[in-house]
Amino acid sequence: MRENQPHSTRPRRPMALLGLATALGLLGADGAPSVPSDPVLTAVKTDGTAVTGRLRQLDVKGGASLAVDDRETIETIPAASLVKLIREGSTPLMSSDGGSVILFPEGDRLYRSVIGPAGETSIEVQSFALGTLSVPLDSVLALILAPPTETDAVYALAARIRDEPRTSEVLWLANGDRLAGGLLGLDDKKIAFKPSTGKVELDRSGVIALAFDPKLVNYPAPEGPFYELTLVDGSRLGVTAVHVEGGQLQATTRYGQTIKVPLGELAQIHTKGGTVAYLSERSPTLTRYISYLGPTRPVRTDRAIDGQPLRVGGKVYDRGLGTQSRTYLAYRLEPGIKRLQALVGLDDRAGPLGSVVFRVVVDGEEKFASPPMSVRDTPKSIDINVAGAKSIVLITDFGERGEVRDHADWVEARLIR
Repeated sequence: MRENQPHSTRPRRPMALLGLATALGLLGADGAPSVPSDPVLTAVKTDGTAVTGRLRQLDVKGGASLAVDDRETIETIPAASLVKLIREGSTPLMSSDGGSVILFPEGDRLYRSVIGPAGETSIEVQSFALGTLSVPLDSVLALILAPPTETDAVYALAARIRDEPRTSEVLWLANGDRLAGGLLGLDDKKIAFKPSTGKVELDRSGVIALAFDPKLVNYPAPEGPFYELTLVDGSRLGVTAVHVEGGQLQATTRYGQTIKVPLGELAQIHTKGGTVAYLSERSPTLTRYISYLGPTRPVRTDRAIDGQPLRVGGKVYDRGLGTQSRTYLAYRLEPGIKRLQALVGLDDRAGPLGSVVFRVVVDGEEKFASPPMSVRDTPKSIDINVAGAKSIVLITDFGERGEVRDHADWVEARLIR
């Protein structure tokens, strides 16, 4: 369990921390993030159509308002009709350049951060995009203090920390060891920790990560719909109480802090908890694997079949299903579900030998079948009317070469209520 530091007041931001953040390019000379230009966003609607423009307003109930041309013609997309807003040409992927990583539950995270000292209940963070933050300790799943330099290695480390079972705090040490116990304190240089052998103080330079007991993490989902902000550096936070003012998006995070995000730092905004339900967030009613020659590989949620991020057509995606042929995934549909939507294709890591056929069966009738697809083929969009249907089956089928490198992605597979 977490153990509190002996002092009761939250520590002030040390000047050394500000200087480090500025030197690393995380903040401007005045200690605040610079404001990039107003980006062009595309609003993807639940009916499959899209609107492109500059964001003028965003609200959980009212939806998104975009200026769609030079004359500032405003088009508003109701929240119930909005799937996501995406910044064209932006491929958000974690970059560890000059910063540490804060992991929250359910895939939320802060990249390119400077982690400062911890008080009794919070930890001070300097974020490249968001400036000074005071993050409640009980909302944090893990702190990666010294991430690897390679992007894929950082992602792999974060995935291991998220997946590995633990019932206490665990220090991941630079020498490869693990140390289980309780956190006593954290400052710019030292970590005070209490394993079963007694209290120790460790230099932060010898610690890769500090992982907390997932059962003690408090990261409540908002009641009703909310938005999920993804920044250009790959950071992601769920937020409510959203509005746009003065070139910034102001919102309240799931852990209760008000943040201001320069519009130029936004890469994507997804609607959550409303009319959009992602299949990766629900369990299939039936899963079946049929091997061609080699062993079967189970479906991965929000990752490719090899455990890496979903990469299709040169873009990285947070949500989806990673499968290998031949895989059957069956889902029951509750009343009110109208459409099934997804983007399907071979993961960019599949290589030239992979070949897959994607199929969708609705109440026993095949409604979609792709030709054999390789990594060289353009990903295909699926948008199927499933109103009144009771079940769907997603099939990743053998293509032209058995199951060799059949790393198939069902990107953002979702049901529209």
